[in-house]
Amino acid sequence: MTDVISALGEQGIWLRSAAAGDHKTTCPACSHQRRKKTEPCLSVTVEPEGRAVWNCHHCGFAGAVGGRDHRPAHQARGPRSYRRPAPVENPQRPDKMLEWFAGRGISAETVTAAGIYRTRIWFPQTDGELECIAFPYEWAGSLRNVKYRSAEKHFRQEKDPEPVLYNADSIIAGQDLIICEGEIDALSFIEAGFQRVVSLPNGAPAKPETSERRYEPLATHADALEAVSRVYIATDMDGPGELLANELARRLGKDRCWRVRFPNRDDVQEKDANDTLMHQGADAVRQCVKDAEPWPIDGLHDASEFADEVLDLYHGRGPQPKSTGFPEMDRAFRYQPGQFIVVTGIPNHGKSRWLDQVAVQTARMNGDRWAVFSPETGDANHIADLCEIWAGFPFHEGPTPRMTAKELADAMAWVRDRFVFINAKDHTPAIDWVLDRAKAAVIRQGVRHLIIDPYNEIEASRPAKLTETEFISQFISKCKRFAAHHDVTVWIIVHPTKIRAAPGDSREPIPTLYDLAGSAHWRNKADAGLVVYRDYARDQTLVISKKIRFQPRCGEPGTVKFEFLGACRRFEEIPKTYARLGTSAEAA
Repeated sequence: MTDVISALGEQGIWLRSAAAGDHKTTCPACSHQRRKKTEPCLSVTVEPEGRAVWNCHHCGFAGAVGGRDHRPAHQARGPRSYRRPAPVENPQRPDKMLEWFAGRGISAETVTAAGIYRTRIWFPQTDGELECIAFPYEWAGSLRNVKYRSAEKHFRQEKDPEPVLYNADSIIAGQDLIICEGEIDALSFIEAGFQRVVSLPNGAPAKPETSERRYEPLATHADALEAVSRVYIATDMDGPGELLANELARRLGKDRCWRVRFPNRDDVQEKDANDTLMHQGADAVRQCVKDAEPWPIDGLHDASEFADEVLDLYHGRGPQPKSTGFPEMDRAFRYQPGQFIVVTGIPNHGKSRWLDQVAVQTARMNGDRWAVFSPETGDANHIADLCEIWAGFPFHEGPTPRMTAKELADAMAWVRDRFVFINAKDHTPAIDWVLDRAKAAVIRQGVRHLIIDPYNEIEASRPAKLTETEFISQFISKCKRFAAHHDVTVWIIVHPTKIRAAPGDSREPIPTLYDLAGSAHWRNKADAGLVVYRDYARDQTLVISKKIRFQPRCGEPGTVKFEFLGACRRFEEIPKTYARLGTSAEAA
């Protein structure tokens, strides 16, 4: 049932158990907007044959996943269409509403300029109409959404709204931008004199999540966000606010992000910008922005700054190494987000295919998204390979049954949700070009991995004035900076140079990381180095971790044996075949 759990996770639905039967949990579509955020309003039924269906009793969010003959929810969505609400004529701003804003430190002038008004609409939380405040979401001269807030702090938005940021027209190229948590905080910054401030419409997550729903407005405004100067992240000073701040910094680039923190009042932490405005005034809000600290980036630090991190390592807390989805391989290699990983092997020994299977498995297990630059394979061929791995059936006609047209459609829908492809059809790109597209994919799709397959497609862009060794050193440094700033794992496939077999030995020798084209930097600067080698005599594939930077946390160098099963087009590791490098078992 693990596939059902993974498939539900892709929809933002989390169950404690995959046992067949009825389950209750929170709804990814509406729980974060409701007063009782932890109320299990979503009913999920897991059927014995591996299919799950769900329905929310509050917002009507419904769907199904799993089952060989069932169309997945991600395929059923189809092209997105948005409804633009009609502007309200003669918006009402009664004194009572203006007095409420004044009590929060926000003037009538600011309220009027923002187009806020009072109205009465139906709320699903009470199944009835309530008086409420309306916050228009305008962008480029058009009304795109309206968010409503009742006196009881019930929230709702227009149906099928375009995902845009609040106050999106304030984003200006080359100017600083504040991103906060909620319309009231945005108005508080405006009241304090900051005009360039935006907010996500759906607040902060209560826990880490894989759904892209919350971050869709970042994709809408991706080009504009990439063009701003500094980004001041001013989310709430609580757990969800810190989760949101970290994800925003990851997507927008830590190198240009600054963290706004709010002060204490009588030894009590002010939660947000509006609390600070109400209790300490506009000068205090301005001082918070003035005192914002740059997001931590590599440099000189005092050892005491790392005390919490060291204790987390000691107690096994904090970011943990992640599995490739092969349990036996975990002993030889596990990756950490933000690493630079080199994969090599003799041509046609399966290195690209093995890495594709890792991509599919991590996407299924963790909901990860991957960006792929693979000009040698070609995008259509690469998608066909991924579909084979996901479906477990061959794409082409052969000795075993190929996938059906429906299975192909399901597989392509899944690949569309989890992979984005970088393609330079009319030129040989430099690494800066590839990383710029990958950065856009981080903002727009939230990708966590980048595959470059192979390096020599980039090497062709080497300037004549640079030696190959200098070029490779700069290339790796750029990739590692990108990986660290965006917490993205970069996987690169590098072909070895031509190596000769020992006299009297007809087998192709196993390459080392020092055999890679151009430079020993591949071995020295990589966080991990893997070799994929096909032993034709034994009909086995060896995956060898030649270098692991963080041992034993990320594994210990060694060999694991695999079989490639043509009927399902997947690698299957052979149990209990891990052997440390240099042992007799490893050589066998």
